[in-house]
Amino acid sequence: LLAWAYFTICFRVEGLGRRPAVETGDVPAPPLLTSSVSSSEDEESSSDENENECFEAWFQRVCEAVKQNDPTIDELEIDCSDASSAIRFDDSDMLSLMEAMRENRYVTSLIFKHMPIEGCSAEYLKQLLMNSNSITSLYLESVTGEGCMAVALALSLNPTGPTRILHLRDNSIDDLTAQALALMLKSNRSLYELRLCHNTIDSQEAASNLSLGLMANRGLRVLDLMGNGFSDVSVSKISNALAHNVTLEFLCLDFNDFGTYGTKAIGSMLQRNRHLRELHLFGNQIDSDGAIIIARSLYHNNSLKSLILSYNNIGDTGLKALGDALTVNTTLTKLWVASNGIGIQGFMALGQCLPKMKGLEQINIGDFYDMTSAEALVQGLESNTRLSALYLQSPICETYSCGSCPVEDRLDFFLRMNKSGRSLLQSPSAPSSLWSVVLEKANQHQSESGAPDVLYHMLREKPELLEFYRG
Repeated sequence: LLAWAYFTICFRVEGLGRRPAVETGDVPAPPLLTSSVSSSEDEESSSDENENECFEAWFQRVCEAVKQNDPTIDELEIDCSDASSAIRFDDSDMLSLMEAMRENRYVTSLIFKHMPIEGCSAEYLKQLLMNSNSITSLYLESVTGEGCMAVALALSLNPTGPTRILHLRDNSIDDLTAQALALMLKSNRSLYELRLCHNTIDSQEAASNLSLGLMANRGLRVLDLMGNGFSDVSVSKISNALAHNVTLEFLCLDFNDFGTYGTKAIGSMLQRNRHLRELHLFGNQIDSDGAIIIARSLYHNNSLKSLILSYNNIGDTGLKALGDALTVNTTLTKLWVASNGIGIQGFMALGQCLPKMKGLEQINIGDFYDMTSAEALVQGLESNTRLSALYLQSPICETYSCGSCPVEDRLDFFLRMNKSGRSLLQSPSAPSSLWSVVLEKANQHQSESGAPDVLYHMLREKPELLEFYRG
């Protein structure tokens, strides 16, 4: 498919009959082809040959357009997820693509999905990446063979090349490929985003190799290791490798298989690392002990801004520990702890901590809560001037099923107050130039009924603000 501003090759079960109309006239799509069932094997074989010949002719025209630097082609995707058995992207096609890309300046993104890349094709891909001056983003999904190995070697041998983003997903990376990726991490100085998602890198040897590469790396800013089945030992190796990293800002360990022991290494890393900004630990086996470990690290960490702990099992005790830590830590602004078995005691503990929190701006609890829990949050928010987003399941408001719930209305009111800049009301040194902006925000954050309740409250609390109000 050739679409606006990017190019995609996409195989379909019906052959090429469902390709959309080509948007540029330079590379027309092949004529309509459909697969049909024939009682004659000769006729079926002939149909398959014609279909593949048609694809090959069309692909060569595509390569010629790439070779001629067609500026409308800046993304090339080859997806064989629904490929007709008659169509084959083989060694000769990868060779043609390699030669076409040799002098190309416009194709910046290269994507391969659901296909084997092995033998000569892997070597051609490696040469393509080593010689390319334009590929900044590379994505391989469900690629078998030596495709991932070829990519790792190419980026190792071309350490200052243009590639900035590498995403490998569902590729079953083995120990040897992990070793090649480690070599890439040690030598490459251009890559700043690496996503290795759902690759079942579950062996300790693979984790050890990656850890050695991460320890030597000085360029990555984003590292996503979601869904690799990492155990406690593997996570410990990776965390230890990142303890003194000075460039990484985003780390994702969602949907792995670690618990308290691995969390202890993460906590130790957080106490020593001074650059990590966002940490995702969604969907693991972190219990209350693990949450306490992370909470202790937050007393010493002054860089982390976002912590995602949803779908673990931290419980009331874990939430209380995190709440206590955030009365001291003023750097963390986002905390997600939904689906963690949090009950009334956890909500009450959080409510008691809210008045002392000076940094947290949004929290996602998401668990089922009742009126007692809601009241605890309201009491906490009465004196909290920072929190502006609170994500919860709907409380039990059966008495008010036909109208608004007073407790929810009060929660909403205090959150809108904070969004408008309520903290400035308690700041005697606030510059007067800010008040017109604050009052404008207060006017914007009205109630659902349109009542200017936030604005009214601010003017009542500080009547001298009337001179700044332009409404």
